Amino acid sequence: MSALSLGHFIDDLAARKQRRPAFYFGEYQYSFIQLADDSRRVAAGLKALGIGKGDRVALWLPNIFEWTVLHVALARLGAIAVAVNTRFRSAEVADIVGRSGARALVLWPGFKNIDFMGILAGADPAAFDRLETIVVCRDKTAPRLPLDRRTVLFDDLLADQERYPDIGAAEDGALIFTTSGTTRAPKFVLQPQRSLTAHARSVASAFEYDAQ
Repeated sequence: MSALSLGHFIDDLAARKQRRPAFYFGEYQYSFIQLADDSRRVAAGLKALGIGKGDRVALWLPNIFEWTVLHVALARLGAIAVAVNTRFRSAEVADIVGRSGARALVLWPGFKNIDFMGILAGADPAAFDRLETIVVCRDKTAPRLPLDRRTVLFDDLLADQERYPDIGAAEDGALIFTTSGTTRAPKFVLQPQRSLTAHARSVASAFEYDAQ
């Protein structure tokens, strides 16, 4: 079976599964077709912010549906998601955002009362030289940020009525995550879109999800 881009993989699932739930968040069900549609709209919003092929966007978020929507949206652009753990503190966040060269950072300021603003304020400002935009999830208004950057609400990206055409390719980088560090800073691992979709297919087959 040929390798698929992440966007095409999600579109194929949406075509087959339609409004069947892709995720459960408490009592809320989020369908495959919602994921396909929302990720195209968010991709259009990110493109309007200047995010394009090869750009990195740091996702400093817990396991919420916005993470997946952003991940697929970035893949549609040929851009790369950079995973940032919500337990990380100033030095770690500065290291990952700085070394990855992320042009945007996405966070949820209200998650578990974590002091995201204080963590950013305590980081080395030089680490954010390439950072242009901060995207805020699940807040109705943008909080006061310690960094002088353009601030955008995720809901505004989601409200974009344009559906961005998928230009991501199976060979494009899709996700950067870190290994556990020992005596030095954690190493970056870049996964291409084809690796993620191939792994998803293998897991779906092993657990018989593809038979449902």
